[in-house]
Amino acid sequence: MLHESHLAYFRKLLGDAFVLTGANDLEAYGRDWTRIHTPKPAAVVLPASTADVAALVKYCAAHQLAIVPSGGRTGLAAGAVAANGEIVLSLNRLNQIEDVDAVGMTMRVQAGVTTQQAQEAAKEVGLFFPLDLAAKGSCHIGGNIATNAGGVKFIRFGGMREQVLGLEVVLPSGEILDLNTGLRKNNTGYDLRQLFIGSEGTLGIVTKATIRLTPPPRNMQVSVMAVRKFADIPAILGVCNRAGVQLTAFEFFTREAHEIVLQHAMGARSPFAEISPYYVLLEVEEGPSGQQVMEPLLEQIFTEDLITDAVIAQSSAQAKELWGLRENITESIAKHGHVRKNDISLAINQLTDFIADLEPIVQSAPKDMQLVIFGHLGDGNLHINYVGPKSQDFAAFQARAREVELQVFALLGRYKGSISAEHGIGLLKTKDLHFSRSDAEIALMRQIKSLLDPKGLLNPGKIFPG
Repeated sequence: MLHESHLAYFRKLLGDAFVLTGANDLEAYGRDWTRIHTPKPAAVVLPASTADVAALVKYCAAHQLAIVPSGGRTGLAAGAVAANGEIVLSLNRLNQIEDVDAVGMTMRVQAGVTTQQAQEAAKEVGLFFPLDLAAKGSCHIGGNIATNAGGVKFIRFGGMREQVLGLEVVLPSGEILDLNTGLRKNNTGYDLRQLFIGSEGTLGIVTKATIRLTPPPRNMQVSVMAVRKFADIPAILGVCNRAGVQLTAFEFFTREAHEIVLQHAMGARSPFAEISPYYVLLEVEEGPSGQQVMEPLLEQIFTEDLITDAVIAQSSAQAKELWGLRENITESIAKHGHVRKNDISLAINQLTDFIADLEPIVQSAPKDMQLVIFGHLGDGNLHINYVGPKSQDFAAFQARAREVELQVFALLGRYKGSISAEHGIGLLKTKDLHFSRSDAEIALMRQIKSLLDPKGLLNPGKIFPG
């Protein structure tokens, strides 16, 4: 329980302005984008350095005070929610880019740097930070690491795990673990960095990172294609792979998703005269000598009768407009109705069979509930959204959507898929972990958690079922 003496320590360490206890602050810092759990933190602290974080964590460990690490709070699994009187430790003030090495193509950043800030700093030296997320202006590098964020360019560059060369982590004891060498090759035993990437802040608090930069992609060519049936979409991906083109994105969305965007996104328009059951958004790099690769690729796809129509962006403005058909889906769905989200993944060669087996679940869902599907098909990631009318009670809608969700997860378990491709487990999916992880795996993960955080004070209640 938080006493005034604890607050006095926090204020002495950080200054009065950086210890927040007001109702509005507690609500804002205690929740993420899920908006399902009621935030109830005891206080919010905003350290300015790794030393501050270490001192706070050490003090909380000594006084049995639970901590929820907090970044941009853009997560969709309630991983940054403080619902049980925890101390929210916000990394907002750790927001400095410490070094950009244009020769070694690395960047050293504090955990509170946003993805967009990292992208802009890389661009200033003629390089590219490839993690690309809809929330890039808000999400933090530390949060991206904690959740192993993916994004639309995963097919080309991988997720956050592939971008991390080094970490500085404060352990649950308050000890600082320096893994931030930035070495590209280091074969000296266990790679402890990987333990913290994707751990959702349950094993340690990332305070700094060295991330990988790349040369900027060559001019992008963007196309949207109309597709008759889902089975043709993996086949299109196969044509792209055999053609040897450099894919930077391979996205898809359904008729339902497209129609909702046309209804709610300002300025959105369909590139085709007729609405199609499915769409593919394809982005490729131009050839080494600047040659166009999209047109011959589409000719091959047309030859194999996999699409009914296609359009190629003729300008950067048109490319942005085509990308908007995909990127505006999440925001448009939120305007359209109540939403419950799934973020799942399967082996690519199983996607067609899974979608076929999903159809009976879709048909048996409540008549006033839409299942809106889109995602990063190039890496096997599907986003399934259960959408219901806003006139319905929110809690009642969530309960009904949960019934359908359990059927989807059970089906996913039979395919050995993942219930969380990008967003983690958080509080939202703790009861569902068994669909994707065996009892032996869960037991081993619990042992690791117990070893590093024996008091269970760091982001308690996340990942593991109670």
